[in-house]
Amino acid sequence: MDKLKIIKSETEALLEKMVDKFEVSVKEETGIYEILIKADQEAPIIIGRHGETIRAVQKILEVIFYKKFGEAVEILVNINDYREKQKERLENLAEQFAQKAIQSKGPVFLKNFSSYERKIIHEYIAKNYSQLTSYSQGEGKERQLVIEEKK
Repeated sequence: MDKLKIIKSETEALLEKMVDKFEVSVKEETGIYEILIKADQEAPIIIGRHGETIRAVQKILEVIFYKKFGEAVEILVNINDYREKQKERLENLAEQFAQKAIQSKGPVFLKNFSSYERKIIHEYIAKNYSQLTSYSQGEGKERQLVIEEKK
């Protein structure tokens, strides 16, 4: 059985424990396996509050695949285009905070973002604001993203 089929079947086995109706497809691009899940009414169960459950599902699958294949497998779990909507929302927030940093001429601090969310904001700032810089500071739950003018 090839990697795509194993990833699909293991994902289905996990989801069967959570919800009743769903469809799974898997595609691979540049070494990253994107797991696309379609679930109508039950999508919020898989996504969870602020995406907590989808991140947990992804982490559990990473562990399962590591054990199955004996190596780390880079995956991205996406449910009903949640990741695209999340990226759009985060880019809108990044735009607002970038404008705030420019107007205040001081640093803007953003807390309570996952590493994935911080990465999207960093990329947006780097791409759209050459006069600004963004970086993360702190550890664990105290980790925050900072946007400020370049010195």
